[in-house]
Amino acid sequence: MASLVKRIKHLYSDFLSVDPDSIAEVYAENVEFRDPVHTVHGLKSMQAYFAGVGGNLQECRFEFDQTLVDGNTLNLWWTMYYRHPRLSKGALLSLRGASLLKLDLEQDRVLEHEDIYDLGAMVYEQVPLLGSVLRYVKRQMAESG
Repeated sequence: MASLVKRIKHLYSDFLSVDPDSIAEVYAENVEFRDPVHTVHGLKSMQAYFAGVGGNLQECRFEFDQTLVDGNTLNLWWTMYYRHPRLSKGALLSLRGASLLKLDLEQDRVLEHEDIYDLGAMVYEQVPLLGSVLRYVKRQMAESG
């Protein structure tokens, strides 16, 4: 399992440089992937997802800081650093999240991958007018307990 964890972390260390064909070294043929925006079934769809998701990004990399393993379950906590020309004037942004993975230990591949993160913090709060309104609402909620 240690080699699979290492391959996963390497794959995401520079997301934009990933060759979509190389994800077959990490993901099983029947992989299921979910995040707040996408649901992808199967390796071919996952490869297409990888090929298309970074199209508008100028930078995207993940730094992992916590790894939890329990049998065939792997949880990775990360910070994603990303840059998009239409978000926050192209500034480098960061987002905290986690990946919950189910592994096929015999094949040494990922069977299920679910990314958990705050989509509002990633996108909506970075849009000038909308972002300021959302940050105001968050502050008001925090202050009111």
